Amino acid sequence: MSEPKREIRNGKWKEFNKRGILIAEGSYVNNKKHGVWREYCDFTGQILIEENYEYGTPHGSYTAFHPNGQILSEGNFYMGLRMGYFQVFDEHGNKTHNLLFDNDIQIEEACEV
Repeated sequence: MSEPKREIRNGKWKEFNKRGILIAEGSYVNNKKHGVWREYCDFTGQILIEENYEYGTPHGSYTAFHPNGQILSEGNFYMGLRMGYFQVFDEHGNKTHNLLFDNDIQIEEACEV
């Protein structure tokens, strides 16, 4: 018996939960996430994460959000590794931490006052 043929994902893509709420959207190139991807809360549909991919690997800007829509953290990935500063914010938009990464290893943390 032959295996069922798997669909190759190319182009724009949207994923919905069982209740019809959009939970993710972005684009695929040969089954690999490519470009901007957004993930949403399974219950409310609020945006949780916006990140960039290059052929399946996180690469470029990354932003996570609090439930109220304010930015929780933002930084950059380089070929799947956190690089440079990631800033962390409270629910009111005030910066609370500044984390420095090199090859996905945190090498510095500064708390904001």
